[in-house]
Amino acid sequence: MLVVREEPDGSLRRYCHIGTGNYHPKTARMYEDFGLLTADPMVGADVTDLFNYLTGYSRKNEYQRFLVAPAGLRTGLLERIDRQIARHRQGRPAKIQIKVNSIVDEAMVDALYTASMAGVPVDLWVRGICSVRPGIPGLSETIRVRSILGRFLEHSRIYVFGTGEDSGSEVWIGSADLMHRNLNRRVEALVRVKDPAQQLTLRDLIALAMDETTASWWLDADGTWTRHHLDSSGQPCVTCSSICLPARAAGPLMADRDKPPKIPAAGALLWRPGEQGPEVCSSTGPATTTGASQGQVPAR
Repeated sequence: MLVVREEPDGSLRRYCHIGTGNYHPKTARMYEDFGLLTADPMVGADVTDLFNYLTGYSRKNEYQRFLVAPAGLRTGLLERIDRQIARHRQGRPAKIQIKVNSIVDEAMVDALYTASMAGVPVDLWVRGICSVRPGIPGLSETIRVRSILGRFLEHSRIYVFGTGEDSGSEVWIGSADLMHRNLNRRVEALVRVKDPAQQLTLRDLIALAMDETTASWWLDADGTWTRHHLDSSGQPCVTCSSICLPARAAGPLMADRDKPPKIPAAGALLWRPGEQGPEVCSSTGPATTTGASQGQVPAR
């Protein structure tokens, strides 16, 4: 969404919202999503270029804070996976974290296997179809795959490259899954999240889903999903909902699990002043595991 407004001083400012979901009143009540509301001129220029592309006025496929399918999204993601592989081989911190609805694209699957064989830790939070098989010796030993089902449909897409320890780390959100239709036949966009606090919140949300004390479904090397809802002592694992719902205050997720983390719940806002104008990262619909705790089987 793009709004061009004339300011009191006569200048024009572009306000943009880039979300992981749809503008639909019914799905907004059932889906979990993230959105970025920003006045950053860089994003405004990217959205303008994208709209010109959609209307046929431009064939531009290079952007500043965007990765856009079908021309550049797959290539951009593959390049970032390759960078993490190179970093790991150089002895530098490297990591890949991805939250999507489905993973079936062969090039992306092969790239993740290559990253794992190089030793890069790979965490995948996949709600639906996943063609990646984790934990296969010599192929995917560093890959973990989790799925969380609940009252709200996990719908956001998050792509994280790096550990956040240096400027080379990146966090992206957007509409694209790793499927042929998303990467080849649709116009899909990812936007890079720049603010460190917003990046930390998104990283820690994935870390929460991957944690062994969180109720979830685990994908095994043979392709079967196993329900993980009890800890080693037989007690129920914590659910995302028990942490997300009480934590409506904005702010980064606390790394210490003994303290109440601040993951954004429905309607929560992650505000930053922005070097080039205000920028807000918002969430719609909290992540929960209610369905998994009630024994619902993932729809595959």
